[in-house]
Amino acid sequence: MQDFLAYTVLGLCLGSVYAIAATGLVVTYSTSGVFNFAHGAVATFSALIFWQLRFDWGVPAPIAIFLTIFVFAPAIGVILETVVIRGLRGTSEVTRLVTPIAVLLGVNGAATWIWFRSGSRNIVPKKFFGGSNIKILGQAVFYHQLIGVALAVIIAGALYVLLYRTRTGVTMRATVDDRTLLMLNGDRPDRVSVTSWAIGASLAGLAGVLLSPQQGALQIFALTLLIFDAYPAAIAGRLRSVPLTYIGAMVLGLSKLYFDWISDAGQKWLALRNMRNAIPALLLFGALLLLPQDRLRGAIVTRTRERFNVPTMKQAVAWGGVLVAVIYMLQKLMSGSAVISLADGMALSLLAISLVLLTGYAGEINLAIFTFAGIALIAAWQFDVGPHGLATKTSLSVPAILLAICVCAIVGGLIALPALRLRGLYLGLATFAFGIVVYQLVFLQTAPLKGNLFGWHFTINLYSTGSLTMPRPHWFGINFNDQRNFLMLMTVTFAVIGIGLIALRRSAYGRMVVAMKDSPAACATLGLNVTRLKLGVFMLSSGISGLGGLMWACQHRTLPNNNGFDGFSSLTLFMIAVVGGIGYVSGALLAGIFLAVLSVVGPNVLNKLGTDYPTLHWLFVSVLGNFTKFVGPALVGIGLGKNPSGIAQQVMDGFRPFKRTPAAAGVWAAGVVGLWFLAWRDVIGNWTFAMLLIASAVIVPFVIKAIFADRFHDEELAVHGEALDHIGLGRAFRASDRASLDNALGILSPNPLVSSVSDGGHHVTS
Repeated sequence: MQDFLAYTVLGLCLGSVYAIAATGLVVTYSTSGVFNFAHGAVATFSALIFWQLRFDWGVPAPIAIFLTIFVFAPAIGVILETVVIRGLRGTSEVTRLVTPIAVLLGVNGAATWIWFRSGSRNIVPKKFFGGSNIKILGQAVFYHQLIGVALAVIIAGALYVLLYRTRTGVTMRATVDDRTLLMLNGDRPDRVSVTSWAIGASLAGLAGVLLSPQQGALQIFALTLLIFDAYPAAIAGRLRSVPLTYIGAMVLGLSKLYFDWISDAGQKWLALRNMRNAIPALLLFGALLLLPQDRLRGAIVTRTRERFNVPTMKQAVAWGGVLVAVIYMLQKLMSGSAVISLADGMALSLLAISLVLLTGYAGEINLAIFTFAGIALIAAWQFDVGPHGLATKTSLSVPAILLAICVCAIVGGLIALPALRLRGLYLGLATFAFGIVVYQLVFLQTAPLKGNLFGWHFTINLYSTGSLTMPRPHWFGINFNDQRNFLMLMTVTFAVIGIGLIALRRSAYGRMVVAMKDSPAACATLGLNVTRLKLGVFMLSSGISGLGGLMWACQHRTLPNNNGFDGFSSLTLFMIAVVGGIGYVSGALLAGIFLAVLSVVGPNVLNKLGTDYPTLHWLFVSVLGNFTKFVGPALVGIGLGKNPSGIAQQVMDGFRPFKRTPAAAGVWAAGVVGLWFLAWRDVIGNWTFAMLLIASAVIVPFVIKAIFADRFHDEELAVHGEALDHIGLGRAFRASDRASLDNALGILSPNPLVSSVSDGGHHVTS
């Protein structure tokens, strides 16, 4: 009984810090409608700032605490709200989720760049008051833990009064409901939003400072995950209620400490020693399932700025062939290391393409894409290689691939079943929690799993050696151990899956899936089975991710159990896929290639430039190299609010002049093939070919516009033959649309430019 009370005291202390972190999430979400995934990163950055002030520079503790919690952390919150969050108005929930993920990666990358860029560094935060403590029920409780308990109660009470008993609090909560109505009542929603984000960041900073002494050495991702542990408490309060959030935090803290008490007292559960780290994710999943069911949403397509066009099947097949031809031509010019980098990008593209179906078409969210890749890896390895090792198996068989795909589809269905009523943010958090649980209880499990099923004794070696090595296929007499051959196999696989997805999108089933994304309420009204649609899409997407995961595993050959399965890699890939254009197959291709370029090619090129130009080594390596490595991907995601349709849409818009002038496009393509032939025959270097190709792709469209100026009188002219009922649905309104509508209605436009455009005949007739 004495031990139970002692662990209860410690659990309440830990829960108090979680309450502080969770209430910060509640404040920002209830006043902006944006779930701050970067909350843990802000806490980590604040803890490092406090360490820098207090222990590295010797600033007195009260001054260091004041500067950290009341100056630096709120400043981060203000910057995030004014620079990032305001640009998310009018975007979909996917975009509002991806952008904070980008901020998370960017802030953690900046912290790594500032404090850990030279490699491992031992940053040990010391306990407040020199580690002094008092005995409570026989348990030593440090003063900083008591401070956390007191502050949690004070903060929870103060925020409850602020949000629900003051005009300022009502204004803060009304900001997310109807900004226009709030402005009509004389309030300033921008100022209120800035205030709420400053408060939320300050609470995150306080939680980071209080949690950091509990670590032996301050590590960025470890402390960030500790703040992630507070998510179940915020969800328990439905991201609105401060009292429920506080109670949820207490339950969370007590659960972790009671687990420590039971496991230590019994000296058992050794096979589940990672269960403690999985408890918050399990509680998060449970809290999401126990939430009251959200109402079916009405149509949202006219309220968001995302627009995705659907190519024809003829275009899909043509571009699939072009992709295979282009990759074949490029790999002929590339060195071995460059081919490996391109293959890494194609493997990531195969993973990202499953998100096109799930998120781009169906509007659902999966933040555990690498978890399904790992499940496919384990299933295929266990079936094809097994405990006897690679000595008995040198090729990945077709049955192993089919088994892995089926296992991933079944697991995806099992995850989707309890989460069928969840959408958007809640579904994303549920899949993220699933990924954390699998990582802790499966991928980090090194002991063999033994069992008996209907008299059949089996032993499953998961990661008993800490890593798995996957053989590559050997089909049709082709040895895919050769990197170039395997690159072409992945390219053809991507092209086939892409064509299949476009065919599905253009089918009756695809139209039902998109209708479910736009308006589940309308689908239910028309008699469509939304539950069956959602389950089917989740299973199909999980199967595709399993196939992509196998190709990714075969590309890397040997994968340790912590290689990408901890959750952060899934967040990064999801972010880059949305940035690339989640509604386009080409967006998935751009996402994989772009991620490989940023993580491998970019740093290598900058390192080479630093070696070639020693006087500028500091610029290329120390500044640009570290910036590209740690912060570059995040900045791309942060800028998503300006173009929520993704990079693929921008690329297509940039190449639109080629579409309008097929002859010029043919001449340019012939010139590119000629340059490739010269590079292939070593007449010109690869760098020269790359620079000329990029320059021509940028300059030639402007030249075409100058030569054929009459065809580009208005950059925003509608495509000839486009129906009027597509405007505002298939794409956003353009300036020429007003002229077309005015002309159709017989209204004389007061704008001379618009009148001239209309008179020029470049309009859509009704």
